[in-house]
Amino acid sequence: MDGHLLKQHIDRRIDEQQTKIRKTHEKKIKNLSGGNVSIETPNSEKTVHNVLSRELTKDEESILSKGLEFCVDTRITDTVEFKTEIELMAYNILKQLDEPNKKTLDKRLANGVRKVAYQFLKMNKQKKLINVSPNEIQALRSLSKDKSIVVMKADKGNACVVMDKEQYKQKVEELLAQGNTFTKMEDQDGKGNKITLSYIVSKMEKKLNYRIGELKKSKKIDQETYDRLYASGTRCAVMFCQPKIHKKGLPLRPIISTTNTYNYQLAKYLSGLIEAARSTPRTFIKDSFDFAKLIQQRKASMNELMFSLDVESLFTNVPVNEAIDLAINIIMKKKGENAKFTNLDVKDLKHLFELAITNVPFRFLDQLYIQRDGVSMGSPLAPILADIFMEHIENKVEQYPEQHRIKIMKRYVDDMFFMIDGKHDDIEKLLEWFNQLHYKIKFTCENEKNYELPFLDVKIIRQRTRYETTIYKKPTHTGLYLHWMSCQARKYKIGLIKTLTIRAIRICSSTKLLKEECEHIEQCLIRNGYPKNLIKRKIKYTIEQKQQQVPTKIRSKLFYTSLTYFGNETKVMADKLKKKLEKTFPTTEVKFGFQKGLTVRKMFIKNYK
Repeated sequence: MDGHLLKQHIDRRIDEQQTKIRKTHEKKIKNLSGGNVSIETPNSEKTVHNVLSRELTKDEESILSKGLEFCVDTRITDTVEFKTEIELMAYNILKQLDEPNKKTLDKRLANGVRKVAYQFLKMNKQKKLINVSPNEIQALRSLSKDKSIVVMKADKGNACVVMDKEQYKQKVEELLAQGNTFTKMEDQDGKGNKITLSYIVSKMEKKLNYRIGELKKSKKIDQETYDRLYASGTRCAVMFCQPKIHKKGLPLRPIISTTNTYNYQLAKYLSGLIEAARSTPRTFIKDSFDFAKLIQQRKASMNELMFSLDVESLFTNVPVNEAIDLAINIIMKKKGENAKFTNLDVKDLKHLFELAITNVPFRFLDQLYIQRDGVSMGSPLAPILADIFMEHIENKVEQYPEQHRIKIMKRYVDDMFFMIDGKHDDIEKLLEWFNQLHYKIKFTCENEKNYELPFLDVKIIRQRTRYETTIYKKPTHTGLYLHWMSCQARKYKIGLIKTLTIRAIRICSSTKLLKEECEHIEQCLIRNGYPKNLIKRKIKYTIEQKQQQVPTKIRSKLFYTSLTYFGNETKVMADKLKKKLEKTFPTTEVKFGFQKGLTVRKMFIKNYK
């Protein structure tokens, strides 16, 4: 065993021993106190925003403060669903084998998988549910059964908002009535047919299938593309909203969920087509890491000013027909360079884009609507169409009379970062100029204050000769992460510590700033129930590993599959399955991912959609 593996083994044994000791002490405290041990959670004032006409009880607030993605310990009640999941896992493995004619696992292996699954069911049936108190479970069930309230995720941060359903409904209906973006559907069509959910879905499926059928006949798309785009048994898009807790009056951000709708696969197909045809915009920023690196490499000048521009409600204000024309031009330009890129012409693309993104029907609660303009956040096409339109807007900066003053201009979707050589009056001039470029697009401006400016999740600090960067926490930052007591695999909790640390390493420009951020990570994770010694050890190990660039061992072939996580017994089952599978296929490595089980969010999802 090499030093690296030995260290991992020792760390794991220390963690196991500490957890064992902690549980022993918690049990002693519980016996002495005659009650449940309280588990520390982030500040509920920041994580739970109650705008109900009543106060939340202590237990209601306690369970909600753990976060909407907190997984509650449960036992399997539907064994048929579990057995189906195991069969799907086996099918998933078969798909990854280079044996296309093989339809079932070998009998010996299948029996082994079946035996492990039954052992798991027995363990799961006998386990104790310990990650929430009985009072919290009762409070959660009571809240989820209350049809007069909605519990939903806030627009920014991991906070949740609790609101009276009537108030939520009124706010959404006011949003839908504003301008010409959304229109309520009539009860009947022009032929007198009653417009129901099933009627509108069936109508749109037929419309799409006819169009792609014509394209297949004319050999403009192949059979594989046709099968992918063909719509059958789909659902209607659903609108829900997220309150903007950082703004006065709690305005809502509309999101239209399009997963498994008639045009979802079409939107993904067109998005991929644009992505393949498009060249990288000159203002492109890949992510916060890319941006931080750019800023760290620049020398500071006292004559330069930093500021950022942000578009107000970009997605609902994108002129969809203009964006479609821009997208088609990009695709046709690529086709001009490479005739084999696509067989579709301008007319074909126009029809497909209209089916994918214009006049899309959706429902809010029991009412049907149509989105007439803008792009719906929730469609696979929305981000790239919004980005194309923003690129079109920003390219006009070449016409700006004082364009020579702009030293840096970078953009991430609707957020633009600038460094200019000038004064504050020059910023106002540029803002005014941008706001005249399109009647639907309005920008707001944020100037640097005290030599600091936030952009994305990076805080830029101007020094005399250089720029420093660290992680920026928005006012809506809750400090709420995956809770230690959440019923999720331990590897994801360890992975969270590593992810936050790597993020800090890549964004913080000095040892001092990195140390401060690591201290913040430690305090946040302690409030999320993580053992202090574990946090310290993993942060230190991640920093050392990053410096040493430890190579990752790669086996000849990887199998990926997933299971729903019900507790440690799922990990035991996965380890046994992994052992059996790797014995059968010795040149491979099986990697299990674990899906979330019952989250707090799933308890409320039907109340606001």
